[in-house]
Amino acid sequence: MSFVNRPYPDIVQDVLTALTQGVTGEICPVDYNPDAKPLVIPDIMLKRRPVRRVSVVRGFVKAAKDGDPPVETQFTLNDYELVASPSAPDDYVGIRFRPLARRKPAPKTDLTVNYYPRTTDPTPLTDLNVGSVTRTIVEAMSRELAGLYAQLNIAYDSAFLETATGAALDQVTALLDYKRFRAGHAVGSVTFTRRTGALGSISIPAGTPITDGADKIRYVTSERYDMLVGESVAEVRVQGATQGTPEVEAGILAVVQRAIAGLDAVTNARPTVRATQDETDEALRARTRDALLTANKGTLEAIKHGVLALPGVTGVSIVEMPNGVAGEIQVSVQLDNPPSGPDLPQNVIDRIEELRPAGIRVLRGLAPMQTLDVRVALVLAGASMAPADVEAVKAGVRAKLKDEVRRKGVGERIRVKPLVAVLLSDARIADATLTIGPKGGTVTAGEDYQPAADTGTVLDPADVTIDPETFADTTPPSGQKIRIDMNAVIGAAPVGGTMPDAIRTELTAKLVAYAAGLTPGMTIDAASLLQALRNDSLYAIDPIKLAVTLSVGDQFVLISQGGQSYDVGGDQSFAVAGVELAP
Repeated sequence: MSFVNRPYPDIVQDVLTALTQGVTGEICPVDYNPDAKPLVIPDIMLKRRPVRRVSVVRGFVKAAKDGDPPVETQFTLNDYELVASPSAPDDYVGIRFRPLARRKPAPKTDLTVNYYPRTTDPTPLTDLNVGSVTRTIVEAMSRELAGLYAQLNIAYDSAFLETATGAALDQVTALLDYKRFRAGHAVGSVTFTRRTGALGSISIPAGTPITDGADKIRYVTSERYDMLVGESVAEVRVQGATQGTPEVEAGILAVVQRAIAGLDAVTNARPTVRATQDETDEALRARTRDALLTANKGTLEAIKHGVLALPGVTGVSIVEMPNGVAGEIQVSVQLDNPPSGPDLPQNVIDRIEELRPAGIRVLRGLAPMQTLDVRVALVLAGASMAPADVEAVKAGVRAKLKDEVRRKGVGERIRVKPLVAVLLSDARIADATLTIGPKGGTVTAGEDYQPAADTGTVLDPADVTIDPETFADTTPPSGQKIRIDMNAVIGAAPVGGTMPDAIRTELTAKLVAYAAGLTPGMTIDAASLLQALRNDSLYAIDPIKLAVTLSVGDQFVLISQGGQSYDVGGDQSFAVAGVELAP
């Protein structure tokens, strides 16, 4: 039986009705077809008829949004009328909702009706007006009852994650072994980037672990976040996994320690800081909500989410009846740093035993790892590239492919097109063809690779073979250089009343001088641009608002703070095409 809170006005109304020999809280079910044409709501027949007067009709109306629960309301005479007996027109026997009424009770709900039968025992009470002795006593008693109901409602709400607050919420989350972070714990935000070509929405659960490259410092997301269709980045709040987690500088958090399909990269654009206040109720609820999946012990989802939450676990695969025997499941776990022996770490074994269904035999072990072979054919942008730059491109290809394969979970299909899209994020690569498959096996170029359901995948950069590179453009005639246009957008605040036109003229002159001084082997990056464009006597440049685009035809490279850099080739010349001041 669920608890129903009752406010003070309802209590007073029911007590006064009962004292005057009326009927209080008679339950009348309402059931009809809401799609019928015309809409017909059956008459509500009252039990102690004939009826002299109906005082209150409470019920529920349909919510404005489909799927939401019905909304409680009190109906008035604009919504219903009394129904007379066919044999005695002066005797009222029930309630009929008006066909054109604005509000109608929702189907499959109950009405609560207070009314006065025509024949009742006489009452000795003669004065129920406000200020009378009877009314004063009734209202005082009702106020005390309303206070008790309010306290019961607080106690009732304190037992649920969505409604508990303060210390009560601490007790509820303690059942899931979650504690509120106190003032002084490390907090911040990270930015997730969608993988090129990834479609649909991407759900990032609360509690997703984010670590540094060595997995020595661990943060977790504070809330669930859904990256919607069309969103390429998502900024999500994070906090230290423990009270003692240290603060980190910008760019340290760079690894998602849980495979999430569609995500390409993560980083913290700003340093984390120490919180000055305790974790709020809303943040604690959000962080704990996804843990309920694990708390529901005895299900495959509970085992999977529970094991994935452990440090160092990157993938989990569960197969029911692996040997055709009922009552068996196979749990294969993929670890970031597998142990030397064949068995799982003790903390993983303990978590599986904690979550497994009673009477079910669990066959557990490390997921076997399939070593992959990859062959790549690259088409590089432009007509030529310095040998050192070509080697840098190839090293980047090997590193990216290794990281992408590392992110895959147990049994997860490795798709070729998303891998090619990742490689094409390097502006120096115009096109790429990729072949991937098991080491030593035969595969077809362009086909995806599907490992076994209980098998993980690993790629050694040494197993990435890169064919001799080709170039997208033909080699220009001897002595002719490729012109690269420079378009700049610069944020500059005037100093001493300098006019915008004067700032633009000065910036253009400095950028032209910078372009003219570029020689093969030099690197164009944000730091060198800021140094070349600096003039503290006329303006102050905002590094965040600096954006210089290098373009040749339909190919371009964007130089910005914390972004890409560009190495100058021997057959290139640079020209300033435009300079704009950022707002």
